[in-house]
Amino acid sequence: MADGPGQPRPDLGFRTPDPEEIGFFELLRRLEREGLRFGRSGGPGSEPARLGQRARLAMATRDIAGFAPPGERTPAQVDVEVLGLFGPEGAMPLHMTRWIMSRQSERWFTAADSGGQGRVTADTTFLDFCNMLQHRQLALFWRAWADQHPEVGIEHSSGGKVAAMLKTLAGVASPAVRAAP
Repeated sequence: MADGPGQPRPDLGFRTPDPEEIGFFELLRRLEREGLRFGRSGGPGSEPARLGQRARLAMATRDIAGFAPPGERTPAQVDVEVLGLFGPEGAMPLHMTRWIMSRQSERWFTAADSGGQGRVTADTTFLDFCNMLQHRQLALFWRAWADQHPEVGIEHSSGGKVAAMLKTLAGVASPAVRAAP
C-alpha cells in the first residue's frame, strides 16, 4: 500500500555519484566534456586525465579503483580495475603483481623537509613506468570505443560524425553553402 496518493516527488537533493561508483566509459565521457579529448589532444599532458592501474591480487569488483581530481599543476588521475597489465585479469604474470606489491610495502625515507621531518614513501617506480605505458593503451581503447558511439561525439562542439552526416543529409555540408551569406 502506498504512503500517499499519486507518484512520489522527485528527489531534488540528487547526489552526483562518486567517480568510483560509475563505469569506466561514463567517467571518461564526463572527463572529456571539459574540452580536452583522449587520444586526439597531442601528448599525455594535454589530455583530461592520467590513466593507470593499481597493483592488486583480488578480482575486479568495479571499473574504477580510484579517482584523484586535478590539482593546480597536475591532471586528474584515474586508476582502473578492469583493464591493465596487473592483477588476476592482467596480461603480466601474477608474480609481477606480487613483486610490485612487495616493493610498495617496503618503506623508504626521504630527506628531511623544512620541519625536520623525513617523509615515508614506497617504491612505485616500476608501477609508475607501466602506468606511463598503460595510459596510452587505455586512452586508445577509449578512443576506439568512443568513435563507434555517436552519442559521445555529438557532445562536442564539432559534433563528430553524426553532425557531419546530418549536415550532408540537409545539404549544408558543402563549403559553398557554408560560405554563402
